[in-house]
Formats: sequence, C-alpha cells, structure tokens
Amino acid sequence: MDERLFYSYNAWRGGAFALPGDTVDRDIHDKALCFVREKEILSLLGLRQTGKSTLAFQLIHDLLEEGVRPERIFYFTFDDLSLRQELSASFGSFLKIVERFLGEEIQQRKTIIYIFIDEVQKLSGFIEYIKSLYDLRLPVKWILTGSSSLELKDQIKESLAGRVLLLSVSPFSEAEIFKGHGLTPPDKKNIWRFIFGETTPDKKAFKKYQAGIMPFKQRIQKLFDEYMVSGGLPAVALSKDADKKQLLLKSYRETYLDQDIRNLVKEDKLWVYQKVMELLASRTGDLLNYSNIASHLEVTVDTIKRYSMLLEKTFIIKNLTTYSKNIRSEILKTPKVYFTDLGIRNSLLGLNSISQIEKLGQYGIIFENAIVEKLNTIAPFMGHEARLHYWRTKTKEEVDIIVYTPERLLPIEIKSDKKIQTKHLKGIRSFLAKEKEKTGVLVGRFEDADIIEEDNIRIYMLPYWMI
Repeated sequence: MDERLFYSYNAWRGGAFALPGDTVDRDIHDKALCFVREKEILSLLGLRQTGKSTLAFQLIHDLLEEGVRPERIFYFTFDDLSLRQELSASFGSFLKIVERFLGEEIQQRKTIIYIFIDEVQKLSGFIEYIKSLYDLRLPVKWILTGSSSLELKDQIKESLAGRVLLLSVSPFSEAEIFKGHGLTPPDKKNIWRFIFGETTPDKKAFKKYQAGIMPFKQRIQKLFDEYMVSGGLPAVALSKDADKKQLLLKSYRETYLDQDIRNLVKEDKLWVYQKVMELLASRTGDLLNYSNIASHLEVTVDTIKRYSMLLEKTFIIKNLTTYSKNIRSEILKTPKVYFTDLGIRNSLLGLNSISQIEKLGQYGIIFENAIVEKLNTIAPFMGHEARLHYWRTKTKEEVDIIVYTPERLLPIEIKSDKKIQTKHLKGIRSFLAKEKEKTGVLVGRFEDADIIEEDNIRIYMLPYWMI
C-alpha cells in the first residue's frame, strides 16, 4: 500500500485529529463505544448514507481522547480500488501492510491494536479471512462498516456467528436532526419512565413534564413536517434546499438499484423490483398481500416474496409481524409494511411536500409510518429486548403497535386526528382486557397530554411532539 495513501487515511498519525464541525453525535454513539471495548468484532450495518463511516471516525477520535496512541489505530477503506486490487492477489498481504506501519509483528504485541475497515463488503471473501484472524486470538480489535449489501449481512451472521456485535445505524432520529441543526434536543426519556412505571405518575406530574417540552413544540412540529416529506438520511435531513433534498433521494434510489440489487435480480427483472418498491410505498401500513401484488405485476407470488425479503434485508422496509402468544402464528401471519425512511418512500411516489401529501389523502398513513419509526428509535428506552408488533383479531379488533418486552405488553394506537374520539380507544381497551395489562397509549395530533383512568386501566394521551 502506498505510504502517502495510508497516511492520508490515517491522518491522526501526523498530529492532531479533529472531526468535522458538522459531525452529529449519534444516539448509538455511547453503545458503539462500549462495544469497542469488548473483545468481539464490531460491525456497523444499515442503509446506505446513514453515517456509518462518520461514526467510525468518531470512535477513532474517542480512542485518541482516551489516550490510545495513534500508531495503534488503523483505518482502511475498500472503496479504494488500488487497495482492493493489492489484497485480491493475496489476503495475507493485509497483515504485512499492518505490520509494516506498526513496526513489529502483531503476534509479539502485548497491547491491542484497533483496525477499522470501511466498506468491507467490497472485497469478496474478506469476511472469512477476518474470521480466521480473529480465531488466532491476535491482539486486534476489529471494527467493520458496510453498506446495505445483502451478501455482507448474511456473511457476517453466518461466518462471524458468536464473534460479532452488530449495531444498526439508522437514519437520523428527531434528536439527531435537532443536533444537526445546532439545536439542543429536548429530553423525552422521562415520558417512558412514566408509562413503564419507573416513577409513580399523577396528572400534575404529567402536566409538568408536558410543560417542560412545550418550549420545543413549534420546532419539533416544523422538523416533523420536514421529516414526513424527506425522511432522515443525514445529508437530506440537514440540507436546507428542497430541490437538493429531492436530487439526493433520486440519486439514492439509483445507487441502491445499481449497486445493491443489480447483482441479486436479473437485468430484465429490475423494472419489476422497482415496481414492487413503488407498490409497497403506495400501500404503506397495509397488510402485505403478496398475491395481489403478484397479480398486478403478472409475476409469481414467490417473486414478490423474494423481492420483499430483499427490501427488508437491505433496510428499505420494515415488516411488522402480528403479536401472538404462539410464535409460529406470529411468523406465519401476514405482516404490515413500513418504510425505514420516509424520504425514500415519498421519492418513489413523486411526493415532495406536505400539501401534496394532504391533497392525495396520504397524510394519515405517512403520519403513522413516521410514528412507527420514532417508536423503533426509542424502543431501547422501553425495556429489555423491546420489539414492535401489530395486533388484529378475526373480529377486526386492532391496535397499530404492540410493544413487547419479556416483562410486559404496551398497546399504542396512532391517529392523525386532532380530536380524540371514543372509537380511537376501542382497540386499546380490548387488548388490555384480553391480555390483562393495565396501560395503553394513544398518539395523535391533539394539543394536550392527558391520562384517562377507568376500570383499573390507564391510557396516556400523547401529542406526537411529546414522544
């Protein structure tokens, strides 16, 4: 590897190393840093362009701040064609490169070194090589990043089973968008402490919490409207130019199809894959009817199932399964489909403004998708191993979201209405009665938070800007 190239990538070896001024501190930063201290390989996965490389450089900065000497930290990117070509001839040359710049054999070291490899999926077979090195118990901490490549995700799960800690890097959350615009985000963790019983709530305390969030209300509403249209991909979310946002999203779609999907779908079927994306976008929040989509596109049901699987494994969509006490039934029943990023979803349908969304009658479902993604982001605050499901019975009783934890179940209904109606609580009440739970949540566009207490149950009424 060319020495000048190596030092250009590993700038901290030549002196001070500073992160760009617009670097956003990610919600998963602390967890990622904790995982860096563990022995297992750390792998950062997720949608394209969600900031995985930036997070890797944040972790490098953290290590330097903690006193790790610069010569113990290595960064390589397989975006570099010359490096890929050199390593393709012999994976063994990788260790020789490391040892040349380390100044000694790795096996002789008593302290660990940190090796970051960006876009690791671009060198076929290298995951297996890393596995072989890891099993030699070398004093190396491996940190890998990769795009939404399906092969990479499967390789890591299969080849590195028991050896890897996986972290998903998602589009920006509300708090991250706040920080990206130079604003201090409100602390909303207390609301879930109320709901999950870590504190003893009363209406007075609840109103006090609402009052604490109130100064942020207008800013949250403005950012939420923007998020509903253009999503949370970092470059898109931080751009102030509406036309640029749409160009970035168009470029994202083209890159995704060209680099992630082209090798997985036959050339003459790429248009079908594109149409499946568009149809799922138009049916966001609906039950995923494979037969209906297959009939519409005149392809087999198996084709639609495969393309849906590819979309989920490449982080474009998120399929929610129904909640059931029977795990087999939970898996087999029809899922509901949501998009991981609303900017991608709306771009597929040519939607680029709130007024356009409202005119086409899509505000309600996009609002629901946005809240589902918010809940996905804050799920870790809801309890250990929190998972999201939906609930629907044969008699058509339903709740939009069921938060499952080993300790409890929490039904959450999502309504874009500005006024609460009795019918909005019907599904929550039914679920609480059947599951013998005592707490539910209604999220909507109404102005004030409240607590409804009746028949030994408590239902929290939360304006969307409070969660």
